[in-house]
Amino acid sequence: MNPFLIIILAALIAEFALHLTANLLNLRSLRPEPPSDLEGIYILDDYRNSQEYTRTNTRFGLLVSAFRLLLLLSFWFAGGFDYLDQAVRTWELGPIAGGLLYIGILAAAYMLVSIPFNVYATFVIEEHFGFNRTTSRTFLLDCLKGLSLTTLLGAPLLVTVLSIFEYLGPYAWLYCWAVVIAFFLAIQFIAPTWIMPLFNKFTPLEKSELR
Repeated sequence: MNPFLIIILAALIAEFALHLTANLLNLRSLRPEPPSDLEGIYILDDYRNSQEYTRTNTRFGLLVSAFRLLLLLSFWFAGGFDYLDQAVRTWELGPIAGGLLYIGILAAAYMLVSIPFNVYATFVIEEHFGFNRTTSRTFLLDCLKGLSLTTLLGAPLLVTVLSIFEYLGPYAWLYCWAVVIAFFLAIQFIAPTWIMPLFNKFTPLEKSELR
């Protein structure tokens, strides 16, 4: 068996196991009564509702994670990645455009698979606990905004990474690492100012001790 396959497979399973363990420990730590330090701060019914909301969301998140891992492994061992690669190569777009299309197809498929889970989380779980203020129109607009941002931000980054691997030789991985780190550092400053307000409304804190 290919050693790289073993390493990637072990990493995927280890990540899922770590995620599962952390969430199970979090579920075990949930209590219906607030800690003594928070007594008098939380309304008891609201606190219990928040704990149940956390429990429901965590369990649903574990189900989604397990499904995604199973889907990924099934697609992988069925030869889906290789089949898609060969199909894209037949269009003879070149390594950069072909790589961009390949990743784009996978990203689009991932988004489509995620939509039913996002719908359930928003319109069933959030609605059940009284937290949902999203309409169908808003949900659709948010999906379109997310797709647009992924394209506008992700495509140039991916083209840059593919170009580095294509033209900069054996140290390409190091240059890619630097570019990706710089990109995510920039996003930390860009997101609160321009990206997050596209999806949420923010109001300044009133003058108080908390502020």
